[in-house]
Amino acid sequence: MDEKLRFLESVHKDQLGGVTLESIKRKLSVMKMAYALAGLSSHLVVGSGWGQESSRTRPADILVTNWDNGISAAFNVTVASPLNSSTITEAGMYSGAAARAAELRKHTQNDSKCAELSWKCIPLAVECYGAWGPEALKAFSQVATRLAIRGNTSKSMALTDLFGRLSHSLIRANTRAILSRSYSHLMQQVDEL
Repeated sequence: MDEKLRFLESVHKDQLGGVTLESIKRKLSVMKMAYALAGLSSHLVVGSGWGQESSRTRPADILVTNWDNGISAAFNVTVASPLNSSTITEAGMYSGAAARAAELRKHTQNDSKCAELSWKCIPLAVECYGAWGPEALKAFSQVATRLAIRGNTSKSMALTDLFGRLSHSLIRANTRAILSRSYSHLMQQVDEL
């Protein structure tokens, strides 16, 4: 347990490669709130071994303790584009293909570190247009079951609410990305005048 605690204590508030703890907290607040409402203990996690050779390994954005029969789950959130050249063909044929490819990539990157810490790696991959990967859908179903029990509502209502909140968060992130590009492009045109 000490190694796990040391890992969690390695969280920084400094800017690291363009990502700050605060920016990740904002992006993950919907999931953190859902876990709390479902009665699951969770922790925001950023990085491991900063400054060491494993500095690019981050097996979890959110660690949920006691996820499944005492096993902690390392949830790693990623957004994938179906327009990426490596997945565009599959994405044209299958809904969620880019999200599934992102899940496989996250397993390749994180499974060994999660195994060392006795965690289960669960990627929460979403395509920028809203399609979720199968592992994310399964995890959300488990969270919705707990939310329904605790909230005295149906699982379908809990799942609808969860997806609504997640969709709203994704729409806001996409809007911010578009506006930041538009603003940069507009400023570049102004500079050229």
